[in-house]
Amino acid sequence: MEYKFGKFGPFIFQIKLDPTICIEILKLCKKEFNFNKELAGHIDDQYKIDKNKYFEFIKDKLLVYVSEAEKWYNKKIAENSIEISGAWVNFMKAGDFNPPHIHINCNLSSVLFLEIPKGLEKERKEFIGRHFGPGTLEFLYGECRELNNYNMNVAPEVGDLVIFPANVTHVVSPFKCKGTRISLAANFILK
Repeated sequence: MEYKFGKFGPFIFQIKLDPTICIEILKLCKKEFNFNKELAGHIDDQYKIDKNKYFEFIKDKLLVYVSEAEKWYNKKIAENSIEISGAWVNFMKAGDFNPPHIHINCNLSSVLFLEIPKGLEKERKEFIGRHFGPGTLEFLYGECRELNNYNMNVAPEVGDLVIFPANVTHVVSPFKCKGTRISLAANFILK
């Protein structure tokens, strides 16, 4: 039996980073340069980090993304290079959330999960409702219709790096458990 299926919508890529690299990246996440005024998040602790140092850790993963995205879209998407345009860390606590938003003045965005509260997985398992649950990252695309996948959910684990087109709407749900959910976000420009 032969068949084909269409690749439709944005290319969202997830890869796991080595735990030792995550420990090194976590050292970049200092509470020095408050970035709240530039961001959409309802999060008290959001700080700018050294984007160039972070870029060195994940540059090879971005090149894999570009290679796979070119297959997905069946066209060249980066002619010469990828540049990082900004990077920041979010220290999310109980009740914090990120409303639906996109990133501007860039082509790609990413989120790397560096720390997850111990009780978050249990909270997600016990969650009763139609949504994906507490502390998840959700991507939205298109309309909510029958026989249409209009969202994608990531229940983050430490080391998960998600790379996606910057203009894809995404949202982070709040959680109730104690602890801090540390994620590092970054934006990139394709040349």
